[in-house]
Amino acid sequence: MSNRNRSLTRRFAAFAGLGAVGAMMLTACAGDDELVDMSIPMSDGTYTGQSNEDDQGSVGTVTITVQGGRITEATYETVESDGTVKDENYGKDSSGEIANAEYYQRAQAAVASYEQYSASLVEVQDPTAVDTISGATVAHSQFLQASLRAVYQAQGVEDDGRADTINMPGLGLEDEDY
Repeated sequence: MSNRNRSLTRRFAAFAGLGAVGAMMLTACAGDDELVDMSIPMSDGTYTGQSNEDDQGSVGTVTITVQGGRITEATYETVESDGTVKDENYGKDSSGEIANAEYYQRAQAAVASYEQYSASLVEVQDPTAVDTISGATVAHSQFLQASLRAVYQAQGVEDDGRADTINMPGLGLEDEDY
């Protein structure tokens, strides 16, 4: 094979490789875009959506207020399987003490993320554009599911199960963490 043919073959291989990488990137980015069509207008009002349960039985709830077709307020909270709201006591043992400092710190990082996720939704106006906060990935997954369901209501769109496709990571906790 001549040097010219080798050069052309290398260029072709390089372009084909770049094309394959580009196609993979587009496919990876397409997932969140299919979750909600934010070009559909939202009706004014207050709407509430809930997440699926995580592996501990906790459920996230997002309430949005829409005025002038825009989200003007958002709140997010998570309730444990026994109905207890995750707040400043989340991560403490049944006597109200911090038995495991690392677990308590992780639990409180998740609680702190609730306000940040809510504020971000008001800012970006799209649940899929709210960035994940380090240390609060389960909270983000539940926030995303619940906020999508609230937006579907505001748009008058049927919840067709798209929010169920969001991966709900486990907490990875062992019994001794409690």
